[in-house]
Amino acid sequence: MTKRRAAAAVVLALALSLSLHSQEKSAQNGGQEPPLSLTIQDAVDLALKNNVQIKQSKIQLDAAKRNKNTSWNSVSPSLTASGGISKSNKNFAENYTAYVQGGVSVTLSTNLYTNIKDAALKYQAGEINYEAACRSVELNVRTAFYNLLYQTDNIALKKSSVETARQSYETNRRKYGQGVISQLDVLSSQVNYETQIPNLQSAEISYQNDLAAFKQILGLDQEAQVSLNGSLDQIAKIKSISIEGIEAQSLELAALQKKLEIARNSLLTSRFSAYGPSINAGWTYKPTWTNNSNGANDTGGLSLSVTIPLDGFLPWSAKANNIASAKDTIADYELQIADKKTSLKVNAQSGVKKIEQLISSIKTLESSVTLAEQSHKMTQEAYNRGSRNWTELLTARNSLEQARLNLKQQAFNLASSILTLENTLGVPFGTLLGGIEK
Repeated sequence: MTKRRAAAAVVLALALSLSLHSQEKSAQNGGQEPPLSLTIQDAVDLALKNNVQIKQSKIQLDAAKRNKNTSWNSVSPSLTASGGISKSNKNFAENYTAYVQGGVSVTLSTNLYTNIKDAALKYQAGEINYEAACRSVELNVRTAFYNLLYQTDNIALKKSSVETARQSYETNRRKYGQGVISQLDVLSSQVNYETQIPNLQSAEISYQNDLAAFKQILGLDQEAQVSLNGSLDQIAKIKSISIEGIEAQSLELAALQKKLEIARNSLLTSRFSAYGPSINAGWTYKPTWTNNSNGANDTGGLSLSVTIPLDGFLPWSAKANNIASAKDTIADYELQIADKKTSLKVNAQSGVKKIEQLISSIKTLESSVTLAEQSHKMTQEAYNRGSRNWTELLTARNSLEQARLNLKQQAFNLASSILTLENTLGVPFGTLLGGIEK
């Protein structure tokens, strides 16, 4: 009994220790769980696992697979069983007829081949659609990730600008009290400070809204704290993009090609329906008893029939029209495929040109930032000496902030354009980034 009490005391002490440790850790984190740190690949992995659109596409794919696996069921035999008894009103107790019946029948049609092939082709189309859904979600996740990085940098710049404006306002108030500057400079700095606050608040609200949408794509709870592990600075360092040696693997083109295969199989189905024979076979076993019989009398038997449709030979018939419509569908898909191949080439070339222009623009903006920093530094020094007024200093500061923001904006545009080009080519995302995301 003493040993049991000692063991219970030890367990209780360990439980209390763990509880206190957990409370201390929670207190250190402000009573909240630490934010979930996500790289861009972490975000993609979460979305591929939790996204509702992908789950819905998977349900459709599973249904197509089930149809494919059971597409042969049209040749499954049909089984029947029945029984009955009858008596006449005359000599009701003596005259009767009783029977039991069992039967099996099967129908063989030339459409069996096309039905099985149609189910297989639609399952393959479902696989393409599922992959397209995954790529669409991944594209949205990556674009949203870079957009949030841009907004984070934008907010940081605005916060820095607001704080600088506040400090300048306080400094100018002191200088005005000392009689160094005019009241106009104080009012100008106050207006500059107060007008920047709504802009910062607007940027923060926009970020929170986009972050909420980002969490929804990833399948995260809206209360989850998320920290993005990445930077647009790496994107801005990209010097060139090349698609030489890359073979386009567009899912849109693959989907059209699969639709063409389905349309050709549908044409064959229409032809089989118009011209192909069907065979019906059946066998029944029907023992029958009457009050006058010594035993069962089997009235069942074997039946076999062949049906050959002739409607297809009539050019105005519905089946002939179905064949013509199927041919039109094939011709339409062939035109769509040819047009899509041309569009892919045009879009790829256009994407490369746009990326080259953005890279060139980033180089120019980097120089602009350097010049703006130098101009602001020199203006600040001149202002401190009294050779520049507050308006000139404010202009230099705004120019610097705008130059930095423009650079971040172009870095995001570059990342978005590269993702669009990768999606057009159908290559894995990150291929053209040279591994800088890792």
